[in-house]
Amino acid sequence: MSNHGDDLLCSTSVHYRQTRKRGKIIKQVAETYLRNDLGFGITYTASARDNTEEGDDYDNDDENNVYNNGSMERKSKKRNRRNKSLNSQVDQVVGRPYVIPTAEELISKWLISSKAIDAPTHLVVVDTNVLLHNLDVLEKAVLGGGVEGSEGVNSNSGGGGLMPNIVIPQTALLECRSNRLTAYDRTVDLLRSIKMIPATNQSSGISRQNLSSISHRTYCPIFFPDQNHVATAAMITPNQTPASSLSTNDENDYRIRRVAHYLAEHTRGTNVRVILLTDDKACREKAHKESASLYQAHSVASWIKLLEQSNPSITYSLSDLVANFNMTTGSRGIANEDDISPLTKIQLSHGIPYTAHLDSTDLSRGIQQGKYHRGVFRVVSQVSNSGQQDRVGSVTIRQGEERVAVTIANQQHSNRSIDGDVVAIAINAVGDWIVGPQNQTSTTKKLDNSFEPPAAGIMNETADPTPADLENVSDRLAVQSGANASDLSTMRPTGKVVGIMRRNFSSYSGSIHETASAANSVLALQGSSNAKNDSPPLVASYLSEREEIASQYEREHEDGTFTCVFFPVDRKVPPILIRTTQRDRLLGQRIIVAMDSWPVHSSFPLGHYVRTIGPAGSKDVETQVLLQEHNIPHEPFPAAVLACLPSDDYKIGQDNNPARLDLRHLPVLSIDPPNCKDIDDALHCMKLPNGNYQVGVHIADVTHYVKPGTAIDLEAADRSTSTYLVNKRLDMLPGLLTTDLCSLKGNVDRYAFSVLWEVTEGADIVNVEFHKTLIHSIGALTYQQAQSLIDQPDDPNDVHACAVKRLAQLARKFRKRRIDAGALTLASPEVKFVLDSESLNPTDVQAYALLEANALVEEFMLLANVTVSKKILRHYPTMSVLRRHPSPNRAMFDGLISKARCRGLTIEIDDSKRLADSLDAAQLESDPYVNKLLRILSTRCMSPAQYFCSGEFPPTEWHHYGLAAPVYTHFTSPIRRYADVCVHRLLAAAINVAPLPSHLSSKSYLHDLCSNMNRRHRAAQMAGRASVQLHTLIFFAGDGAKDEYAYVLDVDTSEASVPKLSVIVPRYGIEGCVRLSISASDPKLKRLPKDHKIVYEPSTGPSVSIQVFDRVKVRIWVRTTQDHQRELILDLLEPLFPTSGDSSTQGIDQTKESRPKKKARGDA
Repeated sequence: MSNHGDDLLCSTSVHYRQTRKRGKIIKQVAETYLRNDLGFGITYTASARDNTEEGDDYDNDDENNVYNNGSMERKSKKRNRRNKSLNSQVDQVVGRPYVIPTAEELISKWLISSKAIDAPTHLVVVDTNVLLHNLDVLEKAVLGGGVEGSEGVNSNSGGGGLMPNIVIPQTALLECRSNRLTAYDRTVDLLRSIKMIPATNQSSGISRQNLSSISHRTYCPIFFPDQNHVATAAMITPNQTPASSLSTNDENDYRIRRVAHYLAEHTRGTNVRVILLTDDKACREKAHKESASLYQAHSVASWIKLLEQSNPSITYSLSDLVANFNMTTGSRGIANEDDISPLTKIQLSHGIPYTAHLDSTDLSRGIQQGKYHRGVFRVVSQVSNSGQQDRVGSVTIRQGEERVAVTIANQQHSNRSIDGDVVAIAINAVGDWIVGPQNQTSTTKKLDNSFEPPAAGIMNETADPTPADLENVSDRLAVQSGANASDLSTMRPTGKVVGIMRRNFSSYSGSIHETASAANSVLALQGSSNAKNDSPPLVASYLSEREEIASQYEREHEDGTFTCVFFPVDRKVPPILIRTTQRDRLLGQRIIVAMDSWPVHSSFPLGHYVRTIGPAGSKDVETQVLLQEHNIPHEPFPAAVLACLPSDDYKIGQDNNPARLDLRHLPVLSIDPPNCKDIDDALHCMKLPNGNYQVGVHIADVTHYVKPGTAIDLEAADRSTSTYLVNKRLDMLPGLLTTDLCSLKGNVDRYAFSVLWEVTEGADIVNVEFHKTLIHSIGALTYQQAQSLIDQPDDPNDVHACAVKRLAQLARKFRKRRIDAGALTLASPEVKFVLDSESLNPTDVQAYALLEANALVEEFMLLANVTVSKKILRHYPTMSVLRRHPSPNRAMFDGLISKARCRGLTIEIDDSKRLADSLDAAQLESDPYVNKLLRILSTRCMSPAQYFCSGEFPPTEWHHYGLAAPVYTHFTSPIRRYADVCVHRLLAAAINVAPLPSHLSSKSYLHDLCSNMNRRHRAAQMAGRASVQLHTLIFFAGDGAKDEYAYVLDVDTSEASVPKLSVIVPRYGIEGCVRLSISASDPKLKRLPKDHKIVYEPSTGPSVSIQVFDRVKVRIWVRTTQDHQRELILDLLEPLFPTSGDSSTQGIDQTKESRPKKKARGDA
């Protein structure tokens, strides 16, 4: 160690490492600068300011650190400059960091004293595992909220919690950053937390200053830079062993214990007691040996228990927030996995036998040797298998330069993996690989064979994409199948998880499931109130899968706590076992639960309660839940993003590039839905002197404001898309751009990226140009307004009408040409809601009315996207961001073809042209809606389109099947899609108006970017559907049961199953299952599988039959489930089937008295 001045010291450490490729030994020398002016840590204050002039010398006199009306004036910029590197460890804040120079000042000015008389003031030093696993309890214990009847700094009137004084060592913070960035960010926010309340007229205890007028802090988080502090960085253990000889984990533990020892040594003889908080049992034992009773070491669970016992008046439970690692009957905390409790034995008797994960050393060695493969685990589906949940997953791995998706076939092979975990897998032997096509989503929802009536929901528009689809990778490999090397067959490789490289444990929204006994008691209590307010009754249902799981694992413990089963809304996440003291209070609520661990002996992961969102079923609560379920970013844009926006006095044109083409003289106009704020596109059409037309598509020039690599660009890339809910829009970009500067509103100048075609009257394209432009829209039309202009007589003086009519004429010709080439005309069951202007609750449901004006806009947007895709491909053949729609697998259409055939209709899928022609011909004279139904179901037989990088697929796989386009991309909506932003940059580089950002030249970056855009796009779609589902429930709950016509999508003709139908209600876009009250063993029931038909022949009277595509009548009503949630239920009204006398089906259909009666609106 060498001296570098009065305040700075330097410590040198030497490490040796071996290179991977050639095995060379490399010597690495690291210098750490040590400081003797860091005192007792750094805290943050919102009132600190620096009045020091440049050049003032540092003086450590106490007069340099004084209070003045609640502010700390520091007279040294020299210290500030030296602290800058340390401050970066906890990021920059609005306030200033302040170094606490002495123990006296730490005790008298900063630490929050205990409320109890003669009680010690606790200063808690936290270990890394506390930051990683127990931040919820740490935040609550520090920031507080809820002490009844207390006064002072820790009261309800804005005070802190039971543990206001904490110290976060630099070692713990850096280790936290290396392991989990989200925990690191939350820890930094905790260090930033500054809350002041007016002081009472009490002395602060500083004799030489009158500080009675200052404000008091309510908690005191301190950052201690132990690795740069001269008193704590000398790494010699008590037995004179150099710390460098310890393992990294032991070295970090020792550093943190040094911090606790240093603070305890300097507060000896005072009222301050230092506590080391760690869940590492070995670390606590070493602390006991080293501390010589200077400080105490506690686990989080034991310390929280002591705090709660000494503060019986608190109104919240800190114990509920403690991370759960061992569901024993004793205290919680990290425990050995061989500590088998009675509950664990129950889990073992019911659960799936898992294997222990390999440690990190074995995993790293195995991956390096090619024995194991690293990838991200994604849940493909979660299905019920004999009462147990079986989760099928997929892991994308690298095979040389290629990527391949490996199937994880069952729960045992997934080995406690959670969606998003970085895992190591072993590939199974080829004999265990899967032969044949992957199971795909059928044209209808699976008809469940359980006795529980399934809830109806919003109809799917497409088949669910697999992780391989979303990540643009293959899930098949060629395998030699014969004696000759040329005898190859494709198979789906399978594997099993052998270890977890990085956990993706997160917080999930959902509910605690009530057991039948609890539900029945609630039902009894609610019986009289239901009779009074005529609300839907709480149904005490038969034994469901959830009920079975809850009854197996719910337990009351000797200490009064309960083990409960939490079911996340996200079906990709398994049930979570939590332990709580407030079970009854949480029933019927939507809550947040954090996952903590998944021990090898546990059937399900363990977690802890975080917070309550609100009552299940509430619109605002359920909206929060669906946003979290689908991981939709909905937080306000951070300050760094907003700082990228133009200033308030910004004017369009003041920063215009001379190369930008001025098109403000053209009759540009936009056509959008009513009340549209984010107008991406505008059009113009004018006649040229040579008789041809100039047609322009003008797209908002978002990239003028969103520069590559800036904070706003990174945020947009992460969000990837705007999300549209029924009652709100969650934007990809801040509102200033989305609804103002980038929105092509009428009668204002705007920057645009324009595609200009010269087109003949026959719609033949003569020429095309691409320009950055300045436009001035002459009108923002709605679809209805544009349709009126199309329909009105010709008027050469009406500029708007002339432009729209010309566009409509050309659009018809472009559309005919596309359809002749094989483009599909499909259909959607989508509906829209009419919302109350005040409550935003739905008052009506309407089908979308598609006008020719809609098709006009769509046609030119498609033309622009195809034209731009060709342009960027010519310049960047391997780096273009495109959109592909693969041809459907025939197996996906087999069910639909069979159903159409039984009704005398033919569906051909050899290519998109044959499919389009066969759909046009598939007409039933008796019911024209069947043709639309076939188009809806055809869409659901196809996988959704995906973004991809052109260099990842051969040109033969670039095509878009639905549009019959060889190449396609997204260019026309950069305000709400990040893919369009990338395409704008590619096009700008192609026409030499801007350089191509370096990251768009990386195939690996583009792969990850496209995967994220696919996932985000899918999540936004699912969130939108969930919002429609929520508002549908609200509509029917408020308006009572409704009778409506439906169409049969599928008929269950399997033997020994309860007869049931899958139906769609076109009026509301609802799909659901209808069970018939007929016994599965009734001899009068005839099943005709080939005809997709069932027939019931009663002893007397005419027979009753139902066949696929039949029109039936159903009743739609809302059922309240056992866990206080609402579901849509469909009952068959016509045709009327006789009720079977078999008691096994009684209770499936609700009795007349149990159905909700029609109510006046607003009574719900």
